[in-house]
Amino acid sequence: MSDLEELLAAWTRELAGRRLGGGDLHTIKRSVIDSYAGICASMADREILGEFRNLVTGPGAGSGSPIWGVGRESNITDAVFLNSILARRSDLLNTYISPNGMGVVHPSDNVALALTLADWLHWNGRQLLESVNVFFHLAAKFADYYDPEGYGFDHDAASIFWTALSIGQSLGLSENHLVEAQRIAGGFGFNSNQAAVGNVTDWKHCTYASGAMRGLQAAKLARAGFTGPRRIYQGEFGADHFFRHCETSLDIEPDLTSIIFKRWPALFFCQTPIDVAQELSSRIDRVEDILTVVVESYGHAMRNGLTASAFNPTSRAARTHSLPYSVATALVKPVEYSDFDAKRARDPQIRYLLEKIEVKEDPALTQKYPPATPCRIVVTLRSGDVLRHERDFSRGDPRDPLSDDDISGKLMQNLAPLADSADHSRILASLWNLERLDDLTELLKPLKRDLTATEAGNG
Repeated sequence: MSDLEELLAAWTRELAGRRLGGGDLHTIKRSVIDSYAGICASMADREILGEFRNLVTGPGAGSGSPIWGVGRESNITDAVFLNSILARRSDLLNTYISPNGMGVVHPSDNVALALTLADWLHWNGRQLLESVNVFFHLAAKFADYYDPEGYGFDHDAASIFWTALSIGQSLGLSENHLVEAQRIAGGFGFNSNQAAVGNVTDWKHCTYASGAMRGLQAAKLARAGFTGPRRIYQGEFGADHFFRHCETSLDIEPDLTSIIFKRWPALFFCQTPIDVAQELSSRIDRVEDILTVVVESYGHAMRNGLTASAFNPTSRAARTHSLPYSVATALVKPVEYSDFDAKRARDPQIRYLLEKIEVKEDPALTQKYPPATPCRIVVTLRSGDVLRHERDFSRGDPRDPLSDDDISGKLMQNLAPLADSADHSRILASLWNLERLDDLTELLKPLKRDLTATEAGNG
């Protein structure tokens, strides 16, 4: 029987050879546009762009691959790592939940990587879409097979495998070389889940990017002729030994139409709570009228959104990954990117609400996940009035979907600081017609701007 890495290499080649029909193209384009919007939102974060600039002014700078937001170039490895962080930084990226209850993955992480490769390899629009389709299918397939968090690894831990496969396919590797790319990638090790526990730091926004960076290196090494350890998944000390997993069938393909889009720039498991809190806020005259807030949700949300730092988050990632912080913010106002900045976290109303919030698991809600992502919030006012509201699905779930117009609006809002108003409609139209673009110059131009010039004193 073939090793799993051999089966996956063959499946990847078959995926890449498909001609996408109209429905498939539309599904992928919705995610690309949504992801592009999230990347644009991340570029409002001058702090992270300053860190990018510090890195690319050192050795390797100016070697051909643009680093977004800083107007500079570096090597392709830096570009893959740094640009991929911008897919995650805004926390607006979409989510795939395995229907068998295994893993959770953010397919749109892969869009920044695909755009970086597209620039490097001079792809046209259809090549980009076909590559994103491969990335998305592989990411979802690994989520169907693995639950790394169940054994203490980051949910992105397996990204090192699917990025090695997808990048290898983009580089034109043979099937045998794709096998070796996976084997080499597994030899690089896996991300632990330490980034998501305790005092959550901003490395949580870098976990996928670190996998992509190593996936690129694995593909390059395989192309050069290096080989890795056999049976990297199913061997005695292969990935299956470390990750909770299930039986895999490559005959059952992930349903990309089940991908959930985010409305709010926060952890996926905070989306429904934010929706519920937002709807309750219209029934509350003043924050000071709130006596208690009880948030009830499901086990998986507790595991991810109620870490040790959830009530006193000290980093942007800790705030975007905090259920109580997200609910407190949504009870005050519509949630936006700046609400997770350090300055906003010091707002007296937010601090007041964090002391009033209790978060607990409801076993009945836990039984609903997946596919539901339920939340119930009960607010008791000083008047004695009790307000209740609950939802089973977040806005953006296929059962309560974002329309094409909603996704377009998300892009236009986040693109505004990066491009002239005259260019907005043209960029949006280009994204909705990606398969017809001969090159991606116009789409990449806003991302290549130097947004650090003023801060660096050279603008």
